[in-house]
Amino acid sequence: MFLPLVLAAVFASPSAHAYAPARTAALVDVTCPVGSQTGHYQPGLTYEPRQVSFTAEGNVSGCVDLTGNGLSGASFTTSGSGTASCTSGSVSNRTTYHWSDGRSSTVVGTGAINVKPNGSTVLVLTGTVESGLFTGATVVQTKTLLNTDLGACLSPTGLTDVGGPITLTVAL
Repeated sequence: MFLPLVLAAVFASPSAHAYAPARTAALVDVTCPVGSQTGHYQPGLTYEPRQVSFTAEGNVSGCVDLTGNGLSGASFTTSGSGTASCTSGSVSNRTTYHWSDGRSSTVVGTGAINVKPNGSTVLVLTGTVESGLFTGATVVQTKTLLNTDLGACLSPTGLTDVGGPITLTVAL
């Protein structure tokens, strides 16, 4: 007879919620496994790290949306700057996603460039949605940029244009 009253008091007590386990990892709420982008660097990337600015445009599709918004894809534009070369770098960026439902999200974040043995460059951009749909969420965009002009990194003008497949995740 007393057990239901005790349980009711514990679950209704504000202090009972203070002991609830913290959320240790964000759940992925939207994932878009198919995408592509083209990027443009100014000045071009060489093997010597230097200050560069960049722009990119692309799209993602095949999205699995667990938020109930019915998103199937997005187009995006990115701009940013940082110190980068053909083999490594660190950049800051701003990306605007235009979702398939007509809404948008603006993400501000950072990125790290890492070259892989096959000549492709992996660029991982991680950021936070500062405005629009999913404000406050974490966004990770992983790009595999295929360097089809292997001599460009050795030239004075450097590698100015690159593109390849990307994936996108949004975690609320």
